[in-house]
Amino acid sequence: MKTGILVCCFLALALGTRADAADCIKNSDGNVVCGKGQCEMDQYGAVSCAKEGGGAIKDEYGNVKCGVGHCAKDDRGRIRCSTRPGGGAAMDSNGQVKCLGGCRDATQQLCEKPR
Repeated sequence: MKTGILVCCFLALALGTRADAADCIKNSDGNVVCGKGQCEMDQYGAVSCAKEGGGAIKDEYGNVKCGVGHCAKDDRGRIRCSTRPGGGAAMDSNGQVKCLGGCRDATQQLCEKPR
């Protein structure tokens, strides 16, 4: 029951997420760079960004991986992302990632260079 309520609350919040939110961060040179989606810096200081409405997160090796929607790590470090642009993702009390519209593994191929 508790888990069901949490999942419902999470999905309600995720529905209100804007798919067109962009992200800007400072790169290793101190310059601000922006992407259409969430951006993250890898272990070497290179910035990668998700496409519009997507999430970007570092894996256990410091490599940036991206998804169509927002991403979260499960209890084993696996990065899972929503299949919907702007869709939410979060780890539940059992250590599993739940995503709006279903989950998919994050990949480096879904990332793009910032502007």
